[in-house]
Amino acid sequence: MVTIAAGSDMLDDLRDRLAAPPDVTADVSLVPVDIDGTDLSTVEGALRWGMDADACAALLDEAPNVRWLHSPGAGVEGWPLDELRRRGIALTNAAGVFAIPIAEWVLSAMLSAAKRNREVDAAQRQHRWAGDLAGDELFGRNLLVLGGGGIGQHIIDRAAAFGMRIWVTNRSGRAVVNTERTVSGGAWRDLLEKAHFVVVTVPLTEETRGMIGTKELARMRSDAWLINVGRGATLDEDAVLDAVADGRIAGAALDTWVTEPLPADHRAWEIPNVIVSPHRSGSSSAGRDRGLDLFADNIRRFAAGQPLRNVVDLDAGY
Repeated sequence: MVTIAAGSDMLDDLRDRLAAPPDVTADVSLVPVDIDGTDLSTVEGALRWGMDADACAALLDEAPNVRWLHSPGAGVEGWPLDELRRRGIALTNAAGVFAIPIAEWVLSAMLSAAKRNREVDAAQRQHRWAGDLAGDELFGRNLLVLGGGGIGQHIIDRAAAFGMRIWVTNRSGRAVVNTERTVSGGAWRDLLEKAHFVVVTVPLTEETRGMIGTKELARMRSDAWLINVGRGATLDEDAVLDAVADGRIAGAALDTWVTEPLPADHRAWEIPNVIVSPHRSGSSSAGRDRGLDLFADNIRRFAAGQPLRNVVDLDAGY
């Protein structure tokens, strides 16, 4: 019998999933992590959904036998990775759970840029017929995807259906389906001059922090758009906003920010061709079910002593 802790509002849904064939409910005890007085001393695994840093620290203090924790998101920069490493606690994440809506959001941002939807919308609000506003298309345009993981692959697959030429980066340099070229290391910078769209999907690590700054922006096309669905700090935010405001790049669609929520007096709100998205590219009615499906599958694996899915490399940070 293993004891797993999760939010009280998720326990019934998890029990239903664990009762589906093969039924493992007899091998798993589920306890609420968010109800005062719950004995967490026997907890071996837990889902951190709705837990802030203090609640997570309390869980680690109260659950000395915990061997596995699960993140409801893909990014794990807010986790105490050093402590998990020291205590030998495995960490899994929700990589892939939000890939579909995020990829769709990226395609919508690229289409909005190509079709100049923001300008058409502004003209409508002014009751102005903008029939002479020239649009563009995605077909044949060059797309550079920084990060060929689950989210990157979903973006690539959808962009390929539009006939885009796609280049991608990954750590290994291995070929990626539906791409024309794969590069590793810093070779992606040599592709900036030809990319019409640059999409950032990478996690935030010391290696990726500020990976696009003044030098990289200077190499981009003047008609290029920068799209970020990774983490805000992977970009030099001020440098990006300056580049858009000065017309050195065509625009930026940013779903993640260094400071969230974005302050009401932040200059990004007022810069034309900056799409301000409140970290909601992954929003979908299917997200919760996908996340619980993954967690339930890992509970089965954990109870059976099988390898877990989406294990985070605590040294690499993703």
